[in-house]
Amino acid sequence: MKQNNSCYLFGMYEPDTDSIVVYANDSDPFIINCQKCNSSVILNNPDDIVYLYRLAQDAPLLYAKLALKENGLQDYVDAMNIIN
Repeated sequence: MKQNNSCYLFGMYEPDTDSIVVYANDSDPFIINCQKCNSSVILNNPDDIVYLYRLAQDAPLLYAKLALKENGLQDYVDAMNIIN
């Protein structure tokens, strides 16, 4: 008998709380506070914060993945500065 260990993820940005809510399978939601995560990023220009807000709104699961990785959001902002 084959076991199905699939992980189903769904994430969304909640603007009222400035947070990412991640749902995995049938477990309780996991909440990431964007303001706290964003405050750990060093910005070359204060306007660079828009990269993180757009990421949270447009790709909440990617934001969550980067927020949970050491220097993930910092590396993302640094890369966006190189591209732009």
